[in-house]
Amino acid sequence: MRILLTDPLACNDVFDAALRARHPGAITYRWPQMPNDGDYDVLLAWRLPEEFGPLPKSLSLVFCFGAGADHLLADSRIPGNVPIARLVDEEQAGQILDYVAHVTFAKLMDDMTRHEDQQVGHWRGADAPRRRREELKVTVLGLGPIGRRVATGLALLGFDVRGWTRADASCPGIEVVSGFDRLAQAADGADLLVNLLPLTAETTGILSAPLFSTLARGAYVVNLGRGGHLDQGDLLQALASGQVGCAWLDVFEQEPLPSDHVFWRHPRIRITPHIAGIPTPEGGAQSLALCLVALASGTPPPQLVRP
Repeated sequence: MRILLTDPLACNDVFDAALRARHPGAITYRWPQMPNDGDYDVLLAWRLPEEFGPLPKSLSLVFCFGAGADHLLADSRIPGNVPIARLVDEEQAGQILDYVAHVTFAKLMDDMTRHEDQQVGHWRGADAPRRRREELKVTVLGLGPIGRRVATGLALLGFDVRGWTRADASCPGIEVVSGFDRLAQAADGADLLVNLLPLTAETTGILSAPLFSTLARGAYVVNLGRGGHLDQGDLLQALASGQVGCAWLDVFEQEPLPSDHVFWRHPRIRITPHIAGIPTPEGGAQSLALCLVALASGTPPPQLVRP
């Protein structure tokens, strides 16, 4: 089975070795290298290169080398009859849990107050007992493989975690609220709001004033989904009013984020350059190999986002 690799994170000897260890019959090509006849069976990409040529009729699957496949789903160059499967990488999910845990502990320690005091040399002693972990309420939007890992991981650390999903779902040990009509209920009183949703027409702009108003005053907002989930103007207003105490943003509508963007200079916005969770060679190879086995056996590949 011939696979064309277009993502830089997969175009290397480490990924090749990991894939062949799990699927010895795999033959890989690294874009812009192509098979002589131009045909291949599987395309691995996070988004197609702008100069990418027509897809061959031999194409059986597009494998998204990332947790979010919205770029590929919206790409008109991929015929509608070609299935798209997404990466499921336990190590990547663990990295995202690390990121969210870092922010959760920052909120627990009230790090924004400490940072502001440091800027002016103000020694603020303890005037009340510190909050316990179980007193910090966290709402996780999206309970796919990564969302479940984050929600259960935070619960195991002792935080009060609630999950929200668009359709009915379950997550062991976590209170789950489903449906758009119960979104406000899921976020009500949360000290930390974590977005891990896919970007769809329904979820575009979901991080906006109506949702921010349901949070506990001074709540932290963490966007690890897509830049299109966030209403930037509403966030700036919520930060100015103090309704949102701090925003941790890893994804943006335009990436890289322009150097003159107001977010860079805002004292209550933390920016990371889309690095919360990076696909790993081992996890990516394992996930792709499962798809290759399914294709060879004539069964639907796992983690399809488009049949």
